[in-house]
Amino acid sequence: MRYFTIVMIFPCLLAAIEQGPETRRQEVIRAVTQEVLLDVVVRDHKGRLIRDLRPEEIEVYDDGVRQKLTSFRLVTGSDVAGLGSEAPSSPKRLDPMRHLRLVSLVYEGLDNEARRLARGASMDFLKDTLEQNLYVAVFVIGERLHVLQPFTNDLVQLRKAVERATTSPYPQFVAEAQAIRKQLEAMEAEGGAATEAVSTNIPGRGRSDTGGIAGASTSAIMAQMTLNMLNFEETLTRAQQSRSSLFSLVSLVKEQVALPGRKTVIYFTRGLEVPENTIELLKSTISAANRSGVSVYGVDARGLTLDAQNSSRQQSVEGASVTPEQVRVFDTGMSSIHANTQQALGNLSVSTGGFLVANTNDFREPLQHVHEELLTYYEASYMPQITEYDGKFHRLSVKVNRPDTRVQSRSGYFALPANQDSLFTYEFPLLRALSLSPPPGDLSYYTGAVRLGQQGGKTRYSLVIEVPLKELKVTEEKDKRRYRTRFSFLVLLKDREGQIVERFSRDFPFEVPSDRLQEFSKRSFLQAYYVTLPPGRYTLESAIMDQEGEKTGIRRVSLMVLAPRPGIGISSISLVRRTDPGTAEPDPEDSFRFQNSRIVPTLENQVQFAPERGFSFYFVVYPSSTDSSKPQLLMELSKDGTPIGTARPDLPAANERSEIPYVASFPMANLQPGQYELRAVVRQGASSSEEKTVFTINP
Repeated sequence: MRYFTIVMIFPCLLAAIEQGPETRRQEVIRAVTQEVLLDVVVRDHKGRLIRDLRPEEIEVYDDGVRQKLTSFRLVTGSDVAGLGSEAPSSPKRLDPMRHLRLVSLVYEGLDNEARRLARGASMDFLKDTLEQNLYVAVFVIGERLHVLQPFTNDLVQLRKAVERATTSPYPQFVAEAQAIRKQLEAMEAEGGAATEAVSTNIPGRGRSDTGGIAGASTSAIMAQMTLNMLNFEETLTRAQQSRSSLFSLVSLVKEQVALPGRKTVIYFTRGLEVPENTIELLKSTISAANRSGVSVYGVDARGLTLDAQNSSRQQSVEGASVTPEQVRVFDTGMSSIHANTQQALGNLSVSTGGFLVANTNDFREPLQHVHEELLTYYEASYMPQITEYDGKFHRLSVKVNRPDTRVQSRSGYFALPANQDSLFTYEFPLLRALSLSPPPGDLSYYTGAVRLGQQGGKTRYSLVIEVPLKELKVTEEKDKRRYRTRFSFLVLLKDREGQIVERFSRDFPFEVPSDRLQEFSKRSFLQAYYVTLPPGRYTLESAIMDQEGEKTGIRRVSLMVLAPRPGIGISSISLVRRTDPGTAEPDPEDSFRFQNSRIVPTLENQVQFAPERGFSFYFVVYPSSTDSSKPQLLMELSKDGTPIGTARPDLPAANERSEIPYVASFPMANLQPGQYELRAVVRQGASSSEEKTVFTINP
């Protein structure tokens, strides 16, 4: 199943956790009242932490409006407030459900020299005994997100994981990560009393040092959280039908909302690539981090780089960390920043309350600062005065009324209601449009479900959305000799009870050269998603928004999934818009592959009359595996209810998937404008199946 998980984007808003009768009231209040909780780090001009700020010295602004703080306190590694009284001679123990510190060491795309630098920095970070309730995990981002060591305080196992992450070839640690994932899945399947027993089989699971139910609960939640990260990243990759480092990062930070405390991602990479079509994903990653209370510290592991583009922007770096002011250009120079991988990494870091480490081969001092900020920071909270949840970004700023200070905090949040289950900010107005009555209909497009084959008592479908690009408003950029446009869509598949069983969304910016605008306007955008559904009644809801033209369209389509029948089968019949060349590595799930090409269908079901041309339909025949006789095909074409022709072409042999993809082509010379019906009947032995489609030939 492909779900987008619920995300409410308030920075550091702690989710209530089911902890039994001793649950701390503070976490419940934060989740229920939507209080904004900011973690703030303040240093002096020499980079030393300031620990004696008074409430009257700090000011928090939400969209330029000063807020009244409901609380302000210094949090330190020795903070044991709220733990109850203990004998003076008893060792102080931290509450694992309140004072947790999590560190995710993440490695991606490192060459040999970058691996060496990252390994040295990580080993230095792990050289001393970890503080109480400080847990570290090791991840690698390759083609997917992989965990090499779940959260633990076992330094021996952590050092081994870092060594593997920075020395092993990719296939080797993929196999290790898969083994760890299976153990995490076993923990999830066992659940309850078996959790602690199974967890001891994972190297370096560690202890909470608190014992009892709280320790076991923390261990179980961290294990489940890690598995959720992997599952969500996999789901997001499939649903978005693309690959980005940001998918892994957003999965890492989003799932950490399950636990309170100080949470940090140290991201070793060679820069962060953010193409134009992933800008919204970057914003969503920042928002998810702020929602979950995660700070990202980007480490450009290239060390001292001679890259002219990067170095020209980083000349004034002190202590190898980049200040917020050095990435504020993000607000005014988005295109240049996204072309600059180091600047994009810096924006991700600063916007989540961390900082960028770059242009140095010595990471010891900046990572020492990271360690300090894990243990010592301020918490400031306030109630936002939001009158309308409009999905707009609220910029946050924190000012300290003390000279020569530097403040690290989060950049802001999106004003979404508590029950808003959106990950991407562009989804909010689409969900709101789906709730309007009457629904908006300013934008014309098509959506439908193409029935495919049967799989184990279920039926496979392709959910298709088609947008004629001529419906979109384009804005001219004369200085760049191009036009721009952008649209977003959301698709929800709901069952009979109205529950969402599948969810897909995308945001597409386009840049069209001026001399190709006419060609662009004649084309249609088409996106397909594959689902496998049990029998039942469903509703396919979709919303699309033209961001430039501020137009919205809504479609709702009923879908009845029947129980699979034995014998030969046939898919829905699709009118072919065009045929594209096949790819070197075709998608094995793609049911529109035909020989060495790919069929691009259309839901419009209309063709323009042209006697010299023809048109084609595409469908797939599914022979019975229990019948050795050859399948037979009968096609019948009717106009206005009257049959005008039949054909019995031979079907080719089935392909490697035991399917027979088929293209039926018709000349238009002997046809006239009007409404037609194509009926296809397939037979094999005693079984048969048929499918119909209606289409129009326009004058």
